[in-house]
Amino acid sequence: MKKIHLLPLWFLLFLTNCAKEAEPGIVPVISGLEQGYLLTTNQMLELKPTVENAPSATYTWILNGVEDAATPTYTFTAPSVEGRHTLVLRITTAGGVAQKAIVIEVGNFTVVTGTPNTLLTPELPDNLKGKANYKWEIVNASSRLFRLSYAETETPLFIAAKTGEYALKVTADGLVQKYLVKLRNDMSSQTAYISQVFDYLPAPGQFVNKLPKYDEGDTHADMVAKTGTNLVGGSPTMITLGGWGGYVVFGFDHTITNVKGKRDFRILGNAFGANANPRPDAPFGGSCEPGIIMVGYDKNKNGKPDDDEWYEIKGSGNFSAENEPWYPMAVDNKNDLRTFRDYEMTYYKPSGETPEETGEINNPGSFVTIKNYLKWTDNKGQEGYKVKNVYHKQTYYPAWIKDGQVTYKGIRLADNGIDESGQGSYYVLYAYKWGYVDNFPNNDDRSGIDIDWAIDKDGNPADLPGIDFVKVYNGVDKENGWLGEASTEVAGAHDLHMLEKSIETIEIN
Repeated sequence: MKKIHLLPLWFLLFLTNCAKEAEPGIVPVISGLEQGYLLTTNQMLELKPTVENAPSATYTWILNGVEDAATPTYTFTAPSVEGRHTLVLRITTAGGVAQKAIVIEVGNFTVVTGTPNTLLTPELPDNLKGKANYKWEIVNASSRLFRLSYAETETPLFIAAKTGEYALKVTADGLVQKYLVKLRNDMSSQTAYISQVFDYLPAPGQFVNKLPKYDEGDTHADMVAKTGTNLVGGSPTMITLGGWGGYVVFGFDHTITNVKGKRDFRILGNAFGANANPRPDAPFGGSCEPGIIMVGYDKNKNGKPDDDEWYEIKGSGNFSAENEPWYPMAVDNKNDLRTFRDYEMTYYKPSGETPEETGEINNPGSFVTIKNYLKWTDNKGQEGYKVKNVYHKQTYYPAWIKDGQVTYKGIRLADNGIDESGQGSYYVLYAYKWGYVDNFPNNDDRSGIDIDWAIDKDGNPADLPGIDFVKVYNGVDKENGWLGEASTEVAGAHDLHMLEKSIETIEIN
């Protein structure tokens, strides 16, 4: 009988591992290295790649075409002269060969340090001050989430939403200076959401004194604080801006970066689409109550929107509604389609809150409790009354305002509401194409706002690097039957870049 020799277990495991190491087809995977690095002259860079599928690997580092090291890590020392260097890591195993190419840019950079979402102004050297024909540009960036504004001045503004290194260059009268901006991760205290409410003054409306709730004796400061309780942070609740002109002013704890080609922030509302619009092939509409947006950045760096200039987000109807998809329908409906850019409207405190107090006769069965409830006048020679409906019994006038009248100023948009039933039972408020709050649903990309839509007081593109402050005011003056007035609602806001939401923008004229 032939004797069988059993191999020990440790030897079998050894053979198995050897087979795995020699198994063809498993190529090493290299990670942990950037595609490019920016260094100042004489700076050292230590590279520690992460490598998978590389048992018994051979490492080869090739600098500018010449083998320079055979170690798992590599230290590059920048020379004292400017230049571009190519470094290749090649890893060889029995399973195959992998390699990673790296470009190292060495320059006489002036180093500027900072944190993401913070405006920076590189300081010019003395020999470049007072020159002409300034041109600043980005020559290398570790992220595309950056902005360089006012690039033809002595004082550009640079900002980026991500950590990393960004190389800038300025030329003027033939002279050149390079900068290396190093942004380090110091964002632990930053939040993507509203951090402070500075002001709140709704215009009279059916939800005023309810969202947020007014309590007897509340002052303006109390109502601003209550508005902050509703809007600040990542779990906001809704407030109303009331009728035309009512506004809220809020800010963030960082500057929201204006990224080219992307929408930068979103302000939440309660817009939604109609479920049963009888009009076939109608454009998007339902409850769309557009609020106009003003933005600003903290130029004087005091954390308040006081002396800083406001810029208008140029919504699609800020100058005219003629290009809105619903415009011909609104013409047929005999809507007021005028757009006023210098509008003023004054509301007067009502004489009473019941028909008996105002001397009106109550009309049983009607949705209107008081027809001539709250008087208004404007700077176009018009006047009239707002009605009080049966659904909201509190005063519609902001109860903390002691004066008998209050005036609002701004842009008044064309009337976007149509009674599609023809009988007063089904109103559809149609969406403007872009640029407003409470105009598209919050989960619709069209509700995102691009800071590049901002214009200055002369109507020119503002080229803002980013924003710190926002003002929203109701842009429509319209009574919609039993629905009541069009009233912009605000339910929070957030920085799209910080939440890593990438929404492409559109170019506007």
